Amino acid sequence: MWVVYALVLHLLLLGSIFVIYFRSPVIEGLQPQAALNVEPPANRLVLIVTDGLRAESFFAENCGNVPHLRKIFMREGIVGISRTRVPTESRPGHIALIAGLYEDPSAVTRGWKENPIEFDTVFNRSEQTYAWGAHDVLHIFEKLADSGRPMYFDAYNHDLDFSGQHKTYKQDEWVFDRVRLLLNRKREELRNAKKIVFFLHLLGLDTAGHVHKPGTPLFLENLKFTEEEIYKIYQRFEETFPDNRTAYLLTSDHGMTDSGSHGAGAAYETDTPFMLWGAGVARSANTGITFTANAEGLELPLRELEQAQLTPLMSALIGLPPPMNNFGILPLAYMSAGDKYEALAAHSNALQLLAQYKRLQEQHKRGILAPFLNSFEQLTSLEINAYMANTAAELRLNEFKESLINTNIIMKLALQGIDYYHGYYRNWLLICTTFTFLGWILYLYRLLTHNRTTSNKEAKQKSRATVPLYLAAMLLIVFVVVQRVPISVGFYLLLPLIVWMLVMRQGNHSTVAVRVYSQTSVTRGAPPSWAQLLLLIACAELLVFTFFERRLISLCFLAFNGYRSWGNLKPNTLEFYKWLFLVITLSCFPLLPLSVGYQNNYLLLAGILLLLLRAFLSRERWSYSWHTKLCNALILINTTVCIYLHSHQLAVPLPLKLFSWLYLVYAILSIHLSKETSLEVRLAQITYNFGTLYALLCMSYEALFIQLLTMELVASLGAQCAAELFEHKSLQSSVRLAFTILLYTFFSLFGSGNIASISSFDPNVARCFLSHFAPFVIMSLVLLKLLLPVVLNLAIVYTNSEYARQQEQQIFICLLLICDIMGLNFLFLVRNTGSWLEIGSSISHFVIMEVTTLVLLLLAYAAKWLLRPKNGDRAECKLN
Repeated sequence: MWVVYALVLHLLLLGSIFVIYFRSPVIEGLQPQAALNVEPPANRLVLIVTDGLRAESFFAENCGNVPHLRKIFMREGIVGISRTRVPTESRPGHIALIAGLYEDPSAVTRGWKENPIEFDTVFNRSEQTYAWGAHDVLHIFEKLADSGRPMYFDAYNHDLDFSGQHKTYKQDEWVFDRVRLLLNRKREELRNAKKIVFFLHLLGLDTAGHVHKPGTPLFLENLKFTEEEIYKIYQRFEETFPDNRTAYLLTSDHGMTDSGSHGAGAAYETDTPFMLWGAGVARSANTGITFTANAEGLELPLRELEQAQLTPLMSALIGLPPPMNNFGILPLAYMSAGDKYEALAAHSNALQLLAQYKRLQEQHKRGILAPFLNSFEQLTSLEINAYMANTAAELRLNEFKESLINTNIIMKLALQGIDYYHGYYRNWLLICTTFTFLGWILYLYRLLTHNRTTSNKEAKQKSRATVPLYLAAMLLIVFVVVQRVPISVGFYLLLPLIVWMLVMRQGNHSTVAVRVYSQTSVTRGAPPSWAQLLLLIACAELLVFTFFERRLISLCFLAFNGYRSWGNLKPNTLEFYKWLFLVITLSCFPLLPLSVGYQNNYLLLAGILLLLLRAFLSRERWSYSWHTKLCNALILINTTVCIYLHSHQLAVPLPLKLFSWLYLVYAILSIHLSKETSLEVRLAQITYNFGTLYALLCMSYEALFIQLLTMELVASLGAQCAAELFEHKSLQSSVRLAFTILLYTFFSLFGSGNIASISSFDPNVARCFLSHFAPFVIMSLVLLKLLLPVVLNLAIVYTNSEYARQQEQQIFICLLLICDIMGLNFLFLVRNTGSWLEIGSSISHFVIMEVTTLVLLLLAYAAKWLLRPKNGDRAECKLN
């Protein structure tokens, strides 16, 4: 039953950080602001989003990569850097641009491609919207309510080729052709339209960055084509609308690393260029920061803003109120529409932000206990009324500068107040979640140490101890109902009481733990000593540090293997030197660059050759079936051919891709259906099949690393197995094996750099399986690549350690204890302020830690399903 409790509780704890730190920013029940009652500087807006273009690519070589765009900004407009937020993916970036809303990461749990809650956008406020681009992006906004205004979307399928055989700029060419077609067809009709938005989503550079990597000749070829076509389409708009009433904004939704990935918070991923010109746009003034615009050394001002600030700026240029859910503050001195218009636009922005603040304030005050609770004192109803009166007077007296200053202050206060009420229960939730962790850790500890039944007297004492818990639960439920606390918040406030009731109930039924561990092979004497408990905590804390410095896991790996295996191997023997070579070599891999986005065919071929060599020298090779030998040999040849074709930008034929998919199914089913009963033979087949399957998904040194890692684990566990024949088995052995599983799990991720795959995206992982950009299929293959080494490690542990098979539940309880101690650390290390790199990293660390506990439990069952061990199985202790 504890397994069910563990799965449920860790799923709940996984969701706790989103309730504590990242509640949905969408505030419902709002009404749009009135349109500005003065003539705007522009009638139409052309929004051009070059997906995946980072600032460095735009400004590199004195803007030499964008010579046609340079002609524009040297003559007019504003150039700068727009800073995005984590996660730097397509959906959040476009929503921040078009809605002014930084969608929180919890949206991924409710359907990343769908809209959990409808939100307002610039498109909804406009009179007409025309949009072209990839279906995945346009689909986000197409499904939103259109407020009765016409919105026309023309999208191509997102099933794009990334094999390199087709030019990636063809995607952008499709968009430009459709725009020209519309301008030719509706020229006269569109000339009379006002408050109209044209949205061009250009995906070519994002695809080129993923496939060819930023800075490469093929990427620069796409950039050259795209920026020249943007210049041509700009000229076409000017010819179609000669009234000089068109505003243009060119920017990007996110950047990209050198390895062609994005999703995290590195500067290359968060710094995107923006270029604003046309009607109503000011010429750049002195900002104190400049950039070199050409080879002659011309210095121009460089503006900096947050991505969401572009939303109210676009709205103001064509006379629209900001979207209802916008969090951006209108940047000052970006428009040349006059002080009055800028003051009115800023005031509309302030009213929109105040509407959100007042909505949250009302929700808080509707609770009966609200007068006795804290509130945001910096912005009360009196301050808001005073601002409204002062602004009305300033606008009436033409004191526009003073109005802009006061409006900017009130907008910043409104944002602070919104954040305050969004995180109103944050500290209490953090305390309650901490007690949830502590209660669960106590529950696991008692599972390990209780080996006797509880007397009636002790049971009565513990029953009396639960009375305060029930009283606290009743009072808390009354508070949640009376104060109208959101259901999700109320649940996590009550969760620790539920867990601690489970702990108290466990005390009255501790015989369950005895039945779990009734094996006679383990001594069930005194509870663990303080030294053992400190060792458990120290192990967990040591692994915590590896999340912040990947290279530290090398030190952890060296230290643990020295402690565990040094005394078990006889010095000056071939086995000892082989083990020592493997440990030292493996410790060097975390010092290498991340494997994601890094391609080295020679290292990959070295891994394939080592895989074949191990299969050929294995003592179990004679037990392989003929189809195992044939299929693995053919698929490795298939892999080599696919690598060659892809590296030369040649299409992988459909039969080769089909063969890869068939082998994926065969690799798993052939192991399970095998009638072989020997654990060693089944492990050899698992190692051969999964090693081959893993090679299909590799791009550089990962295949070599995994082969060496499994060799070392077999050697060290073989030595430990031999030592355990003469060793007194105890709880300490369970702790050691639990830490072994956890260390090798993280080492298989951090050592090869595959952990970066969680927050990045490189379609080349799937080059042997498909040539088209199918995000969910590719991500599934990435997850398979992450999980295969873990299943391999668990299968090796089960095969080479009889103790692991006998005391599986005890080992996994120790494993959960270590993971939960680490998870408690990461709970306090989650951040929602400061650097977005720190915020993104802190979220991913906690998520990885909580998911690890669940995944390891599930993968352990997968390893047993493949091995099919029996109670009487005994693995032969060996050192090779």
